[in-house]
Amino acid sequence: ITKNRILECAKGEFLSKGFENAQVAEIAKLAKVTTGAIYRHFKNKEALFFTLIEEEYNYTLDVVSDVEKRSEQKTIRIDSDLVDDEAIIENLFLETMLFVDYMYAHFDNFKLIFACSKGSQVENFIEDITERYTAKNMKLILFNAKQEQIITEIKVHVITKGYITSLCECILHDIPHDNVGEYIRSIVIFQYYGWQGLMKKNNK
Repeated sequence: ITKNRILECAKGEFLSKGFENAQVAEIAKLAKVTTGAIYRHFKNKEALFFTLIEEEYNYTLDVVSDVEKRSEQKTIRIDSDLVDDEAIIENLFLETMLFVDYMYAHFDNFKLIFACSKGSQVENFIEDITERYTAKNMKLILFNAKQEQIITEIKVHVITKGYITSLCECILHDIPHDNVGEYIRSIVIFQYYGWQGLMKKNNK
C-alpha cells in the first residue's frame, strides 16, 4: 500500500515538474512518508521514475523488435504497378492504431516518457527508437533499390524521426482519442506516398 501511494504521488510530481526538477523530499511529503521509506522501496529517484514507465518502455521495445523481425522477412521486391495502395495503407493504419490505442490506455506514463524524462535514463528514448527504425528502413530501401546511389541515411533518419515524433504528438498535445484515428490515418497516408515518391525519384 505504501509503495503504491509513493508511486501515485511520484507520478503526479514527475508530470508536474519533470524528472529533473522533481524532488524525492516533496514526493515523500505528498505520500505522507519519510524519504527513508521511499529509499527502502526504490534505490533512487531514477529507479522510482523508471518503475512508473517500465511496462510501457518494454512494450514499446517489443513492438520495435517485432517490426524489425517482420521487415527482415520482406525479401520480395515490390512491383509498384501491382501494389494495392489502399489495402497497404489500411493495414499500416490498423497496425499503427494498435500501438496508439495502447499509448492512450497508458496515457500518463507515455507523457512521462515523451515530455517529462529529461535527465533520466530514458530521455533519449525517441531518438533511440528512431535510430532502430532508420536502420530497418535503410535495409528495405537498399533491398528494393535499382541503383547504388539512393536516399542517404541522414535523409532517412530525418524522415523517420518525423514519423516517430508525429505519433508522440498525440500524447504531447492531448489529442482526444475520438479524434486520433483521423490524425493517424493522415500520417500513414502522408508517409506511404512520401516514401513511394522518394523511391521512384531515386530509382529513375
